[in-house]
Amino acid sequence: MLPRVLTLAALVLVCSRPLSAQDTPPAYQLRPGDQLTIQVFTAAGERVDVVSGQRVVDRSGDIFLPYVGSVHVAGLDETGTRELLAQRYGSFYSDPVVDVKADLRVSVTGAVGRPGQYFLDPTATIVDAIANAGGMMSELAVSSVQIPADQSAVQLVRDGRTYRLNLRPDQVADSVLKMRVKSGDWINVPSRTRSRVRDEIQFWGGVLSFVTSAFALVYLVGHH
Repeated sequence: MLPRVLTLAALVLVCSRPLSAQDTPPAYQLRPGDQLTIQVFTAAGERVDVVSGQRVVDRSGDIFLPYVGSVHVAGLDETGTRELLAQRYGSFYSDPVVDVKADLRVSVTGAVGRPGQYFLDPTATIVDAIANAGGMMSELAVSSVQIPADQSAVQLVRDGRTYRLNLRPDQVADSVLKMRVKSGDWINVPSRTRSRVRDEIQFWGGVLSFVTSAFALVYLVGHH
């Protein structure tokens, strides 16, 4: 009986334990294409402008910085990069203070407000990326300028593989909403295929409108 009680007590403790560090997503590790915003300060608090600025991690996983040259940062997180740069610049400045902010490169194309390339925080989601690109064109759009998006067939190209995501508000899964971007992601929002019936209705509606306008014009001219 005692072993069973101890086992149950252990299970209760495991199930009721607070969230630990292992439940927290691991720190993001830098990849080629990422953009780093770097700031270096002297011990006196003076910003070193010649070093501070934005750098993009090249294909080899390196960034090039004044005085220290190429520094390999791929695979490091922000903290590791900060410590490495502080060590490198310690030869030039006494007790330098380094701040590093990483952003991921993501491309968004298709039926969105502002297609293009964006640098986003590692915590950004696929939905955030699309929002940064102006959001998807409304499915109610009917003009030739605003072609409606097919929200149920959003394409995510990642590491050479293509995934199809359903982002319709009434159908999107919670796991898709929480899906984070990854450096190098390409998100394409396709245009919705217009139905033949709808096109024909719009065509004949236009013809009817034209004929009605023509008859109205003839009528007005005949009565003047």
